[in-house]
Amino acid sequence: MTAGVRFALTLTIVLAALLGLSLCGYNYWEPREQAQMPFMLESASAQPVICTDAATKEKIKELMLEALDQALKNHIVHMFEVWMKDDRGQPERAKNGTINGINAYVKAGQGVAAWTPPECSG
Repeated sequence: MTAGVRFALTLTIVLAALLGLSLCGYNYWEPREQAQMPFMLESASAQPVICTDAATKEKIKELMLEALDQALKNHIVHMFEVWMKDDRGQPERAKNGTINGINAYVKAGQGVAAWTPPECSG
């Protein structure tokens, strides 16, 4: 056998072995579950919540909005700190990070506004 034929045969055997191993392990592949935050505003309406009265509902919404305000402030501070430490690609990177933070803030605010836990009946 020539060197080219031996190389092609070796490559074919190695690729077939890798394919066989990957197919054998296929039944054991499990998708990774993404870590879910216990405080997800956008899906809060889909989560089961104990009943609340109107005053408690408003207080919770107020706390959620205060937390969103603080989170956005912290994010913007972080974007500026990154800019001060690493000026590569700045200010575009800071601008994009800030826009992403604002978009998340707006979407989360909409989630808070739409959040309607069941009212206590008695």
